[in-house]
Parts: sequence; structure tokens; C-alpha cells
Amino acid sequence: MTLLLPLALCAKASEGKVEGVLHGYVTDAVTKKPLPGVTVLAILPGTNASTQAMTDADGYFNFGQLPAAQVTVEFDKKGYQPCKRPGVTIKERASVKLDIECLPKEIGEDANAEYPILRLLQAS
Repeated sequence: MTLLLPLALCAKASEGKVEGVLHGYVTDAVTKKPLPGVTVLAILPGTNASTQAMTDADGYFNFGQLPAAQVTVEFDKKGYQPCKRPGVTIKERASVKLDIECLPKEIGEDANAEYPILRLLQAS
């Protein structure tokens, strides 16, 4: 798993704030199988600071040290619709689990009629 921490994010985290953990699993919304190789970004709102991780073979991602703040988490993988979750609250010395289902791009209108809950998940 790759974890990159830009200097701006490290500097912000070291200003007396205690870090928290963000982790979870990414799965295919149709097959429910794990999605390896998903790029996961955690972005601090109002800054250009972000950190990146990739999901492993089990679809698992982990950010071991994020500053206590509300972050936006973005998920991106070729062949899947990008997904964004704003307002994820990272608390000091706490672990936050975020499980995400990604919708394949090739799902058309007919498939959405068969999977109405997926259309709802995509809209949120």
C-alpha cells in the first residue's frame, strides 16, 4: 500500500494536534467483490493539503495519521464512476472506518432499473 504525506499536511498535523486513523474497504457495488488499485485521496478542506493511498488486494485502504479535522475523501479507479465523501470527521486518537461501494461505468439505464439502490448510492 502506498501512503504519501505532503509536507503541508505533516506540518499542519504537527501543530499540537493528535492524529486519527481513517481506514476501510472499497468494493464493486454490483458484484460486492473487493476492488484493488483504487486511488483514495483524503483532502483537508480550504487547503491544498492531501494524502493518498491505494487499496490492496482485499480492497483495504488505510491512512495512519490524519489531523483531527473534517476531510473530503475521493475514490477513483479506471472503469468505475468516481466517488466523493465530503465531511468525514477525523477525531483525535480515534479510528474511523469508511466502507465504499463503487459503481462500474458500464452500467447503463437498463441495469439501473435492475439496481435502483445503486442509483440512490450514487446520488448521495
